[in-house]
Amino acid sequence: MKVIYLHHSGFLVQLPTNTVVFDAITDIQPHFLRKGRQHYFLASHSHQDHFAQRIFSYGTDYNSTYILSDDITKRGGSNVHYIKPYETMTFDHPKAGKIEIETFGSTDLGVSYVVKCEGKTIFHAGDLNWWDWDPEERPGIDPATEEADYKNEIARIAEKYPAGSFDLAFVPVDSRLSGHSPIRAAEYFINTLKPKVLAPMHFWDEYSVIDELQTRCFGKGTEILSIHKRNEIIYDDEQ
Repeated sequence: MKVIYLHHSGFLVQLPTNTVVFDAITDIQPHFLRKGRQHYFLASHSHQDHFAQRIFSYGTDYNSTYILSDDITKRGGSNVHYIKPYETMTFDHPKAGKIEIETFGSTDLGVSYVVKCEGKTIFHAGDLNWWDWDPEERPGIDPATEEADYKNEIARIAEKYPAGSFDLAFVPVDSRLSGHSPIRAAEYFINTLKPKVLAPMHFWDEYSVIDELQTRCFGKGTEILSIHKRNEIIYDDEQ
């Protein structure tokens, strides 16, 4: 399994016979896509930092299937599918095999994803985050409610996927949140669900927030990936 950081919350995961792309909003370099393989493009919701129409430009050349959150504006095509929270879709390709895509909720808009394919179980949070905003900056936000909403959704995920189930998880570390708040969601996710590998996301180009997460969660049994630039290979379990 190889993981490429695209930008913000966008990642490309290469498995031996399938490629899964999450929340891509920038152009994908051609050498990361593989002709003759199945490509699944997932978008967690319609916000412009998670979904861009450009993903449809890869449909013809790369055997592409699109699984989009139901809040995204509908378009036709037999390879475009829409999904709501707490639903499951399965695709079974004669050569590439089966992929199962399951959704959970968000604390903002759209869905979070669990993808099971080629023996790997992968989680992508979308905008499922502990939105611990400073009340002075966002007076309409209730911090206690935001905490409860996030923890309740994680508990729902944990009912089906107990600690250690995820081989890889993409979880927000939003540097716009003050104090230690940027890493609270990821730290709680690690403490509760204990993914084998976690890739921080939703930080735009504020890479320094990853250092704090790695320091706070050192020794907890989850490998927290370092990210330094866009279009970087951040993980390769064959090396």
